[in-house]
Amino acid sequence: MTTFLAQTAALGLASPLERTPHGLLYADERDEDRSIEGVLLSRTGTETSSRRTAMEQLLCGVCSGPSERTGDGVLWLLPIPAGTPDDRVWDGWPEGVTTTHPPVCRRHGLRPEAGQRAFYAAEADLVGVHGTLHPAPGILAVPVDRMLRFGDPRMPWMVADSYVRELRRLTRADEQRGTR
Repeated sequence: MTTFLAQTAALGLASPLERTPHGLLYADERDEDRSIEGVLLSRTGTETSSRRTAMEQLLCGVCSGPSERTGDGVLWLLPIPAGTPDDRVWDGWPEGVTTTHPPVCRRHGLRPEAGQRAFYAAEADLVGVHGTLHPAPGILAVPVDRMLRFGDPRMPWMVADSYVRELRRLTRADEQRGTR
């Protein structure tokens, strides 16, 4: 096993990562270091951990209370796309958009900030993780910031910061039943 001391320090992780033939692990790995899906989770701090919990349990990403739920689904604040190649403008509804941002409660979703739009999503499936993808053995590359879907064969080389949900069956909050 080779320890990634330099990379681990650069990422601010509390414990060195080790490379095995089957993927990454912490030298002092504990049960809570892996998601239910077996993905290695980063140890970057309380905020990252709270955000993952909010995404996993659909809690408000601001106050950690219950998210707003109606017959139209769970309330989310989505950034309005910038219109760049990496952030394309939505063609109609942002159906199938992926997000690493947890949902919000009614109080925190009532007035979206500039550059955001509030939506209710009837479906919000966990589809993957976002974090640092390390190169597999024999590949000369540097770690990169990336989103991977569950089932991706590169997942053993991922250190996840956040979960990713795919939002479908969306209703704009300001159009819901003619209110908001």
